Amino acid sequence: RLLTSKRAPREEPVVPILYYFPCQRWLAVEEDDGQVARELVPVDEAFVKKDSENDGQSPATLGLEQKAKSTTYAVKVKTGDKKNAGTDANVFIILYGSKDDTGIVSLKASKINKNKFERGKVDEFTVESVDIGDLKKIKIGHDNKGNSTGWFLEWVEIDAPSLGQCLKFPCGRWLDKSEDDGATERIIFPAELQTVEYIP
Repeated sequence: RLLTSKRAPREEPVVPILYYFPCQRWLAVEEDDGQVARELVPVDEAFVKKDSENDGQSPATLGLEQKAKSTTYAVKVKTGDKKNAGTDANVFIILYGSKDDTGIVSLKASKINKNKFERGKVDEFTVESVDIGDLKKIKIGHDNKGNSTGWFLEWVEIDAPSLGQCLKFPCGRWLDKSEDDGATERIIFPAELQTVEYIP
């Protein structure tokens, strides 16, 4: 009679999956686009390996690889022309799309004005994000910190050249603990009649 012993099946070794998230960008208010936080996208391992061996793969090429997976938005913010309309508080924005949202983005460095969010002024910021789909709404607000915190927000305009869309988000309200309804953040939807579409 044959005796057979059952052997435990051999377990295959687990191969770890490596993800590479190179940055090659400044996180500083006074450098690059002024952002102090970045959303990084993974790139092919070959890009990192070649770059580390100086095999003709430059950081600029890495940047292009990542740029292809992300969308850049030009965000214009208009502070109303009213008494005490400007704010010294820290302003943030969240862009909500059909697929995802950007998370909280601090609007730290205006490309136009050194002193941002002043009465009657327009400030411009750059926001980079992975593909969030068609822009549906935004949330904008501030942390209510500083000497002059109340803010009258006229409108926000968001232009996405890679999508061929420029959307206007009218507000015309206070973001102030002691004005209007006391809210310091608001969800705003785009005005359909003010949406401009063009070739990306």
